[in-house]
Amino acid sequence: MNRPLATSALALILGAGPALADVTPAEVWQSLQDSYEQMGYAVQVGSEYASDEAITLTDVVLTVDGEADAPDMVLTLPEIVLTAVGDGTVRSVVGGQMTLESSAVPEGDDEAVGFSMTMDAPGNETISSGTPEALTHDVTMPTLTMSGRALDDQNEVPLTATLTGVTGSQTVTTAADGASTQTFEGRADALEAQITASGPSLAATDAPETETAPDATDAPEASEAPDAPAATAETDDFQAAITIADLTMQGDGTSPAGEVNFGSQPTQALQAGFGGKGSFAMGATSGSFTASTLTADGSRNDSEGSFQAASGTLAVGISKDGLSYEGGLTDMTTNLTATDMPFPIAYGAAENRFRLAMPIVASDQEQPFALTYVLDGLTLDDAIWQALDPEAALPRDPASLTIDLEGTALLTQNFMDPDFPQPVEPGPDGAAPMPLQPRSLTIKELALDAVGATADLSGALTFGEDPSQPLGKIEGTFGGINSLLDTLVAMGVVPQEQLMGPRMMMAMFARPVEGNPDQLQTEIEFRDGGAIFANGQQIQ
Repeated sequence: MNRPLATSALALILGAGPALADVTPAEVWQSLQDSYEQMGYAVQVGSEYASDEAITLTDVVLTVDGEADAPDMVLTLPEIVLTAVGDGTVRSVVGGQMTLESSAVPEGDDEAVGFSMTMDAPGNETISSGTPEALTHDVTMPTLTMSGRALDDQNEVPLTATLTGVTGSQTVTTAADGASTQTFEGRADALEAQITASGPSLAATDAPETETAPDATDAPEASEAPDAPAATAETDDFQAAITIADLTMQGDGTSPAGEVNFGSQPTQALQAGFGGKGSFAMGATSGSFTASTLTADGSRNDSEGSFQAASGTLAVGISKDGLSYEGGLTDMTTNLTATDMPFPIAYGAAENRFRLAMPIVASDQEQPFALTYVLDGLTLDDAIWQALDPEAALPRDPASLTIDLEGTALLTQNFMDPDFPQPVEPGPDGAAPMPLQPRSLTIKELALDAVGATADLSGALTFGEDPSQPLGKIEGTFGGINSLLDTLVAMGVVPQEQLMGPRMMMAMFARPVEGNPDQLQTEIEFRDGGAIFANGQQIQ
């Protein structure tokens, strides 16, 4: 189970300036230790030198022992200096190169997997002000450079990333019982990241051995046997770079009183009041990659690609009321080429966004869920159209797809538990019931517009104990379907005789709109006992 963002490596570095602070360095450091321990971290200090005006700490190590499904993590801060500024504030600075290592041993394996990383943040400082009950921490980090690699003996996967112009502000309010709320906002001028990966090719390691062992009667004595030939170092390679401008983030969170910990007891923490939400926005984004892989026949497949977007967003929220995850890109373009591709692939879209919301704490009451996906203004490169439709028989207007659903469901198991879904006894039909059982579904919009054809559906359904027998109605309209089928026949894509089945299905489920034979409409009604009616005629 992944730990919350507040306990991630970046949050720990930013929080190395006090997450909770007071007017003296000693109280700041004590509050800092308390906050990390409340989040489940063990804090060790190599040495401590204290005076009335400052505290200097060396070799500060924060450690988390992984649970069954989480890795161990060790963050080492060479030095932290906390100094009273003289105006009631405290200035905290992290000195030296920080290191972070996260590792875990997968079940059934003997070797640990994970990553190690070094981090440099020259010129960083955190100024903490206010009162113990309402503190504000202003963070400045001119640059944050991260360099890491995977803990892998065979594959080299170095990663470097640099954030520039990092600033942020966090306000923490603490109640008398220890519960706290916080808000934060921050920004960075730019992010630049590069990854260069190489390792033994799977095609090379999976290749069958072709050499035949010599006959035993002809084999030389052991002392005379020649050395085995050195193994060939066939490798796969991958390189990528990404640049993001104008990053901003904001959010808020609540932590309940007591010792309940989200990292080890997520459901209990949520029920006690733990929650938070955060949103990220980015400006112009671009990236590129190149790859070279060995194929089974011994040749190499080389590929490269690039993408761009004018802007993007990402937002995450979690509480006892549910989990939400959404994001999107605007004015995006993508280009791909490869040795084994017959032509380059290039496409773009004016907008591409998604949203998922779902319950995560089990309840005997129905809880809401939602799913949205929008792809608007999709365009394909001329090379793709030339391959698919060289005679330009199909309309090439930008395509769009919209899926907008919401409803309610019964969640019978806690989604955040490590062993979700848990085994349950089979139901009367012999099948184990699903942990997420639908109770209602509203199709707000289900629309498609592509190659001259359109579809637009909406409706509402309710479900009982048997989700295969819903009650409700779905209505829809379709345009250009007959013309599209005729065009596909003229192109030779579909034989005329194979259209009989699809046209019969259309006649069964849809009827022409009066005065417009290429416009169809349908009404599908689900009734008691599993009966289904299409345009008033029973079909099941």
